[in-house]
Amino acid sequence: LATATAFTTGPGAFTTAPTAPALNDVFTSPGAAHRTRRATIVMDGKANAIRDRITTVNNTKKITSAMKLVAAAKVRRAQDSVMATRPFSETLQSVFGGLIERLGGEAADLPLLTQREVNKVTLVVITGDRGLCG
Repeated sequence: LATATAFTTGPGAFTTAPTAPALNDVFTSPGAAHRTRRATIVMDGKANAIRDRITTVNNTKKITSAMKLVAAAKVRRAQDSVMATRPFSETLQSVFGGLIERLGGEAADLPLLTQREVNKVTLVVITGDRGLCG
């Protein structure tokens, strides 16, 4: 590095210093820590917005996976309740079967017990409107 004494034009006014400090002077010379430090990455507004967006998307993924687990548990519980009604429906079917046997030929006169061809099928769907369901 070159330095100059103010208001002097003679050749002795300029002095030079060594450009690289000795290994022993690294910790004692001023500014040595700045020369050995790595550059820090400074993000502009767009990079910060992208990083925040990535964080937001990852959080949304976590929330969605938790909601899927809750929905799966609810479906499992609903399936268990449907399976629990099976013995009731089987008992009801056997009661109606016994009733038809007792009636004999008179069962043909009852319109609810006549067998017909299925032309139309109606589905009744009941869903919730909260969360990701429905």
